[in-house]
Amino acid sequence: MVDKIAGTLSVDEIELLRDRHLIHGLVACGRAGLEDRLREVREGLAHERSRFLLDTVAEASRIEHSHLVDSPLAELLQDADETLRWTVLTYLATSGYRPAQIELSSRCAAEAYLMASLRDNVRGRTLDVAGRRLLTRALNDAEWMVGHAAGWGAVANGARSRNRREDTSLTDHAKDLGVEVTSGLWAAVATEARDDGYREGYATGLHGADTGAKDVRAAAEPTFEARLSEDAPSLVVVSHSTLPSQERRESGLWDIVGKALPLVTANLLTEKRRHLLDAHPHAVDAIERILGDLREGHAVSFRPTLLVGAPGTGKSRLCRDLLDAFGIPFAPVDAGTTSDHGLTGSARRWSGAYPSVPVRLWVQHKIANPGVLVDELEKAGRSSAGSVHDPLLSLLEPLSAERWRDHYLDTEVDASKLNWLFTSNSTTSIPGPLLNRLRVCRLPLPSLPHVPAIAARIRLDLLRERSLDPAMEPPLDSEELTALSAAFGAQGSLRDLKRYVEGVLDARLHTTLRN
Repeated sequence: MVDKIAGTLSVDEIELLRDRHLIHGLVACGRAGLEDRLREVREGLAHERSRFLLDTVAEASRIEHSHLVDSPLAELLQDADETLRWTVLTYLATSGYRPAQIELSSRCAAEAYLMASLRDNVRGRTLDVAGRRLLTRALNDAEWMVGHAAGWGAVANGARSRNRREDTSLTDHAKDLGVEVTSGLWAAVATEARDDGYREGYATGLHGADTGAKDVRAAAEPTFEARLSEDAPSLVVVSHSTLPSQERRESGLWDIVGKALPLVTANLLTEKRRHLLDAHPHAVDAIERILGDLREGHAVSFRPTLLVGAPGTGKSRLCRDLLDAFGIPFAPVDAGTTSDHGLTGSARRWSGAYPSVPVRLWVQHKIANPGVLVDELEKAGRSSAGSVHDPLLSLLEPLSAERWRDHYLDTEVDASKLNWLFTSNSTTSIPGPLLNRLRVCRLPLPSLPHVPAIAARIRLDLLRERSLDPAMEPPLDSEELTALSAAFGAQGSLRDLKRYVEGVLDARLHTTLRN
């Protein structure tokens, strides 16, 4: 499974999505199930002292003497692994031990954020069926964990579900309270939208609900969405197919064969240029050259562009931000690990055959001008499986791209509107014919004057990674910026600057804890 989707999801992302934290299973257990798990954990303990402490904790909670739990529990959990820790804490939460209920609520909230943020991180990537299933489960898990976080938090503060008797298991109360909270919120949003619709017209109400949802999700940095309208320009990218009807339906090709797909158009160019320059002040020349290809209200169409720069110049991040700014979904491709058929697809005569990257993008996103981001182009080698350089020669040539053959469909498709961006540390190992098809933009390392703007962006990224609301955290002050500038020096890597900003945020945390 990992091998099949590793091109679009990283190994770490796959492991997090597939091998979820055990809290997902524990909160679904009833009291009897938790007792069974606790016995299994006890049998696996290697030290007699640990078994004694676990027995002490369990007995104190059984007779509802919470004050006798604190000391043995602290010793038991001091060197406990995740299985022991969360099995014991979940068991204690169902026994009425309030500190464990708070811990459980906190863990569920963190898990909800992790699942939701993983889903957001892959926005715009092209995924196969396995990858889409993992992400769908992640989104369902996030909503499920939000309910448990709210439910156990409410139980810890004395709330009980109106749908349960007082003496019912606390697990059931927590589940009911979580459902009541989440369903109540969704119902409130839907009701307000309907009321607005009846009073002012359904379209107005629907717009109000959509605006409200965007406001809730709004981050400290601006986000932009694809511009698609009924009068947007369009293009038929797959005119026909020899696939049987059933196979076309199952693969999603039914929705694009012979149909005109809309082209994402450029809008708010001035505003997006400003935000990109603010986030990447050292990349002014590259941003201006790339955005110079676009015209307000016309289809987004970048010339195939190669960003060349030393490691740590932020090449990949700039490419992603450029595509995200216009709502262009994209497929990331690692040139060093991708063979030619990784781009072109494989013929149906082979088991495990799959369409090309362009076709997968069209099927998933239903637009004619998605993006492809090819990282580390200089590392592409050649083997018996071919080289990624070979299909690029025809894909990057406008005339041949209009009649480019997909091996899986065994038919010609129009790939002329794809947006291609590449990164590389140098151009020495890139073949001349391929390099001639690319616009080369040099990206310098950031220098000292760029530190404040880039550090501010890195700060926002780190706060989101740590589940902290950027609006609730003060910006970097003059003393912190002075320290960052001194550590950074006249010129340096963005990776180094990120470590320095992490150090500043850690220092803030330690100061807060001491106070």
